[in-house]
Amino acid sequence: MRVLMVCPSYPPQPVTCGVGDFTRCLAEELVRQGEQMTVVASAAWSGPERGGVSVLPILDAPAPWWRVVPADVVNLQYAPDLYRDRSRALRATFSTPAVVTFHTLLDATLVSRAAALWLLTSARHVVAANEEVSRMVRRRLPWLARRMTEIPIGSNIVPAAAGDPLATRAALGVPALAPLLAHFGLVYPGKGVETLLEALASLRLAHPEARLVVVGDTRETELAYRADLEALAVRLGVARAVTWTGRRSDEEVSRILAVADVFVAPFDGGASIRRGSLMAGLAHGLPVVSTSSAVASTYLRDGDNVALVAPRDPVALAARLAWPLDSPEQRARLTEGARKLAARVAWPAIAEETRVVDRRVLV
Repeated sequence: MRVLMVCPSYPPQPVTCGVGDFTRCLAEELVRQGEQMTVVASAAWSGPERGGVSVLPILDAPAPWWRVVPADVVNLQYAPDLYRDRSRALRATFSTPAVVTFHTLLDATLVSRAAALWLLTSARHVVAANEEVSRMVRRRLPWLARRMTEIPIGSNIVPAAAGDPLATRAALGVPALAPLLAHFGLVYPGKGVETLLEALASLRLAHPEARLVVVGDTRETELAYRADLEALAVRLGVARAVTWTGRRSDEEVSRILAVADVFVAPFDGGASIRRGSLMAGLAHGLPVVSTSSAVASTYLRDGDNVALVAPRDPVALAARLAWPLDSPEQRARLTEGARKLAARVAWPAIAEETRVVDRRVLV
C-alpha cells in the first residue's frame, strides 16, 4: 500500500516535536511491515532520509501537492499548533481516502474548532492517539464515534544497546551508587519541573546523594523559563545535584534512562498516554512516578504500572519518589507493570493497528 503521511514537524528539524517523533517511528515501522511510505513535511525538514521513508519537504508549497503525490491513503498527523498557519494543507483529506490522527483535538482558538470539525467530517476514518481525544469526540460528536479508533502512541525513544553504565553516569557527573531520578522531554511550563526541583530538595533530606538529570531540549521562546528553573535550583540548594543535558540523540537519551533508578514526570495537568516522554520511561522498564489527572486513565494504574500523586504537591512527590528507592518489592512491581504496558504500545502493534485502519478506508 502506498501511504502518504502528512506531518509538518517530521524530523530532523531545529526543535524536537513529539508529533514529529511519533510520525517518524510509525512510518519506519510501517516500512518494516511492507508499506511504501512517503512523508510530506515542512521546508524546515533538514534530512537525511532514513528507515526507508521518502520525505518531501513541500507541505508549504503553493501547488496542491496532495493531487500529484501518488498514494492510496493519506494519513494526516494533526495537532492544532502544527497547522496554525497551514490550513490549506488540511485540504489533503478531500482528495485521496484519508485518515486523520488526532494527537490534540482543540486549543483555545475558534480556528481550531473549525479545523477539527472539517477534519472529523471529511476524513473517512479518525484515529484518536489518546483517551482525551476519544472522550471529547464521543461526548460532543457521538455520531462520529463509529468512524474512530483509539490507537495510543508509543515511545519515541527506542531502548538502545546498553553502554557502560559507569561511564554514562560519570559523564553526567553522577556517582555510581547515587539514586538517580530522570526527567525527559522538552522543557516548558506545565511539565512540573518546579515541583520536581522542590521535591528533590525534600528527598535529599533522607537521600542526600540523590541526583536529578533533566534530559531534553528548550525552545528559544522558553530560554527565560529555563533560566528561572536553574535559579530556583540554586535557591533550593540543589543546583549541584541537577544535570541539564540539553538536546541529545535518541541513543544518548536511551543510555541515560538506562542508568536511572526512577523516571519522574510530574505534569501539572496529570499523566496521560499522549505524553511521549512518559511512554519513554515505561519503554525503558523504569519505575515511573507521575501525577494524577482529573479523569482516570484506563492505561495508567496507580501502584501497578505507575505511581501517582496530586499535581503541584512537592511533599507528596518526594514521598512517592522515595517509595521505589526504599522498597525493592515496590520497585519490582512498578517495573513489571511498566514493561507490560510498554509491550501493549510497542511500535509493531501500533503499526499493525494503523494498517487495519488504512485498509478499512479503501473498502
